[in-house]
Amino acid sequence: MEELGIGGERIEIFLMSAADAAKFVEAVNIMTERVKRLGPNPLKNQ
Repeated sequence: MEELGIGGERIEIFLMSAADAAKFVEAVNIMTERVKRLGPNPLKNQ
């Protein structure tokens, strides 16, 4: 990902079952905050 200029922090795998609603909400919150901190996709403007 780094070689493509995307940055490895923009992708993460979360393992959970369909019954893990709380885990899903936590994963969404983690990634939302991370994307806000990282800013816009660097490849979008190319």
